[in-house]
Amino acid sequence: MSAHNHQTHKRFPERLAFILNNRARKYLEPPDRLISKLNLRPNDVVMDFGCGPGFYTIPLAKRVAKTVAVDVSPHMLEKTLSDAKKNGVIVEPLESDGTELKLSDESVDLIFLNYVFHEITERPRVLSEFLRILKRSGRLAIVERTRGGILMSKVGPPIMDRTELAEELERAGFSLAETIAHRNTTMIIARKP
Repeated sequence: MSAHNHQTHKRFPERLAFILNNRARKYLEPPDRLISKLNLRPNDVVMDFGCGPGFYTIPLAKRVAKTVAVDVSPHMLEKTLSDAKKNGVIVEPLESDGTELKLSDESVDLIFLNYVFHEITERPRVLSEFLRILKRSGRLAIVERTRGGILMSKVGPPIMDRTELAEELERAGFSLAETIAHRNTTMIIARKP
C-alpha cells in the first residue's frame, strides 16, 4: 500500500468514540501492556497525539510527570478530560492537527501515536513539529497495523508497510531506535538525533 493511500484514509468518526475507550477494550487490550514497552520515567513529559477519548492518555498520565493530550477534535478532548478527572489525573489538552503545536522547543520526552499516523495528511510538517518539540534524544513511538488479511484491511485502520513508515521517519530526520511487534501491529520507536 503506497503512502498516498494512507493519506486519503478517513479520520475516525467521533460518534464511534465509545469503541475506542470502554471496559471490554480495556479487558481485551489492556493499555498498560503496550505502555510498558515505552520505558517511561516518572519525570517524563509525554504527548498522546491523536488521543481520541483517552484510552492511552489516562494510563500514561498515571506514570509520568506531565501528559499532553492532542486531538483535532474538541469533542474527543472533552471526553479525555472528563475521564482524566474521574481518574484523578491531570492532562493538558491541546487541539491541533499537528502542523502547529503550541508547545516550547525541546519540551517533550516522548510523542505517542496509536493508529493515528495513517490519518495525518501533512506528514512532513507534522514530523518537523515533532522534531522541534522533542527534547534531545526524545522519542517518537508510532503504533500502526502492519499485518492482517484482506478482511483486516477493510475493518479498522489500514495496513501500513513497516519499511515505508521507517523510511519516511528517517527522511524527516529521525533515527530508528527500535521496532516492536505487538499482535498485528508494529510499534516503531524513532529518536531525535
